[in-house]
Amino acid sequence: MTLLGYATQGGDFPSFATLDFRCVFRGQIWRLLTGFLNYGPFGLSYLLTTQFVWTYMSAIERLNHPHPTEFFVMLLTGMSSMLLSYLLLGLPPQLLAHNLSTFLVYIWSRIHEGMEVNLMELFNVKAEYLPWFFLLQTFLLEGQLPTLDLLGIVFGHVYYHWSREGVITTPGWMMRIWEERGGRWKREYEIIGQDFR
Repeated sequence: MTLLGYATQGGDFPSFATLDFRCVFRGQIWRLLTGFLNYGPFGLSYLLTTQFVWTYMSAIERLNHPHPTEFFVMLLTGMSSMLLSYLLLGLPPQLLAHNLSTFLVYIWSRIHEGMEVNLMELFNVKAEYLPWFFLLQTFLLEGQLPTLDLLGIVFGHVYYHWSREGVITTPGWMMRIWEERGGRWKREYEIIGQDFR
């Protein structure tokens, strides 16, 4: 989507895929998902964000969620809470993928508290400080207050604690569907998961 916008719209994310609640209420419900593909204009910040997502999202999924349904519930919780807050607070829903990545990095950092993380071969930080580095990166590279990134951290904090306390759980019917109808995908998921154990 970013490359399509770069090639056809002068670097802007395609307008038919951005989140616009007025369009969603008129039936364009795909915008609720495609809005989370928007990492911003192609550049250094884009590359850093996609690298963060690739690294931390795959680690969370493979090491901490034996069932993909659990990972799906985590993503759904983060995305839903962001969409609801943007709607209620009247915030501009821009760069949703960047905000979702902050949500994921926060959860990863809580799971791996105390671990040393090497940042771009320049310096090490403790895992729990990584989301705050992400906020600083947004401020320095994009020149704007990282309000939406802060929301990602807040929602990540809520999800992390509520999932540990059993407030947020994966519905049994969802796990049953995966077990009964997962088929080929289930076998492939288990094979790929072996690489992370």
